[in-house]
Amino acid sequence: MDEETLDDLARWFSDYVHTFKSGDPGEDENIILKEEHTARVRREISDIGRTLGLADDDLRLAEAMALFHDLGRFPQYATYGTFSDRRSCDHAALSVGVLIDSGVLDALDPEERELILKAISRHNRAGLPEEESDRCLLFSKLLRDADKLDIWAVLLDYYQRREKEGYRNAALELDLPDAPGISEEVRRDIMAGEIVKLSGVKRLNDFKLLQASWVFDINYRPALLAVRKRGYLEEARKFLPRTEEVDMIFTLLKSSLDWRIESEVVGAGDGA
Repeated sequence: MDEETLDDLARWFSDYVHTFKSGDPGEDENIILKEEHTARVRREISDIGRTLGLADDDLRLAEAMALFHDLGRFPQYATYGTFSDRRSCDHAALSVGVLIDSGVLDALDPEERELILKAISRHNRAGLPEEESDRCLLFSKLLRDADKLDIWAVLLDYYQRREKEGYRNAALELDLPDAPGISEEVRRDIMAGEIVKLSGVKRLNDFKLLQASWVFDINYRPALLAVRKRGYLEEARKFLPRTEEVDMIFTLLKSSLDWRIESEVVGAGDGA
């Protein structure tokens, strides 16, 4: 993908998002939040890809995936007033649908178009299919890593504002109740070294632990280093109950993060 093509796609994206804005800052808050998230994920995926040595054409292709990965969030929020896929629809599938219906990718090379659609369709799934090509898995993992890095930053900033200012955004909390404790299913998943299953998330604390459990699904060393350098786990711990059980969970998560950074299986690259 060349620079001109990526610029054209970015202009289309900006025009599309604009159709969901009312001009009222309060009403547009969550639309702008997702627009800004998209811009940061583009930077994250470019940084990771560059550290891994991707060619310029592939870096631009990865940016296009980041540009469109949450396209479905805009009609999802406009229609349902929530970012909860469980309470509305699969936003990744909706993103793919918008791309296909709009024809914005029709001028691309068929292989590039297929890679973009596949990576986007799978960026929010629990796991990736092993039977895919190495190239498809590369881009899918890049997108998942970049997306998680920025979602961590967004939500940790939100939890801090919530605690200090009493600011609330139900859409960012997936409309979950702020009930005490954590669910047994959540504890069990993490202690087994697995990402928390969304089906087990019953309260806001569970959702915070689901995010923390993403350390089990970061694919590339530059992204893992970013998690450690930015102190995401340490920050996440501040917004959960001060109990021995939660302490034990975070000890496991930090140990897993450190082990994966030092392991050769997570890929090359030392940048963060």
